[in-house]
Amino acid sequence: MYPVPGTPELLYYIQEAIRITEEDKKLLIDLTKIAEAQYRVGSVSQQDVLRAQVEVSNLDSELIRLRQQLESAQARLAQVLHISPDTPLRAVKDLPKEQIPRDLEQIYRQAVAARPELQAQLAAIQRDRRNVELARLAYFPDAAFGVEWMGMTTRGAIAPSANGEPNVGVGMMVNVPLYRKRLDAGVREAEARTVASARQYDSMRDQTVQEVKDLFVQATSQYELIKLFHDDIIPKADQTLRASQIAYEVGKTDFLQLIDNWRELLRFQIMFQRLESQLQQTLATLERVVGGELPLETAEGTNQIRGPRPRAPEESAPMPPVPGKSRPAKP
Repeated sequence: MYPVPGTPELLYYIQEAIRITEEDKKLLIDLTKIAEAQYRVGSVSQQDVLRAQVEVSNLDSELIRLRQQLESAQARLAQVLHISPDTPLRAVKDLPKEQIPRDLEQIYRQAVAARPELQAQLAAIQRDRRNVELARLAYFPDAAFGVEWMGMTTRGAIAPSANGEPNVGVGMMVNVPLYRKRLDAGVREAEARTVASARQYDSMRDQTVQEVKDLFVQATSQYELIKLFHDDIIPKADQTLRASQIAYEVGKTDFLQLIDNWRELLRFQIMFQRLESQLQQTLATLERVVGGELPLETAEGTNQIRGPRPRAPEESAPMPPVPGKSRPAKP
């Protein structure tokens, strides 16, 4: 699953993929220099140097592809924002702390109470209920009373009754319902519409709860995967690369194994950034389903996660803090 085109999450993912690839290229160049040094002293064949140079060229090709995707993502997002496609949109680098929804029942209640589609359907139910009441009122007779007043004058009068006194008339009309079958049919039709509206509301509510559950599970699993990659997989892959470099320098492993370990670290770092962008996309979709901001609470002991940067094997910098919420940037 990749971030959806035309979203800030995709822009953030591509930006981070470019950053990681560029930094891993520097690491690969260092490994290439090690292979060249080993080749000069006759410890390895020229094949190792050529293999390293080919990998550098492959990374250059990947960077070209990623930069093209970055420009395309910027143009698609600019279209969504109704701005010029040449606007250099960028995602934020300093990400806020991660906040994950914890109380699923509270999210259910908020979704049912605040989602616009459900509120519109409730209004439709109220309207249909009033129509039922109106249809039932048709069983009762309608009485209409009227008073008419007409001013009279003797000016230019021809008739002898035009004595100048105003005319006053009082009238009453009674409409007695006699065709009960027609009235019964009207009531049944209004009641059927009310039942249909109520069933549609129940269906929409059940669908909303199901969507909330699915997205909640997705967000939770993505968050756990982010922690797993950050706390376990990437540090071990980095340690494996450093160990294989030391082993290569003393002739205990071959260059192919060293390159495989480097590729594995790069793959895990890219997967980590993809998971981060997917998590933000899932949370944004959950907000849309709920119909507003999520009732979030900061997870205990968590801080912002930044993507682990590739580093030379001799470095011993500590890993970044635990996962952080990433909100891709505004233009």
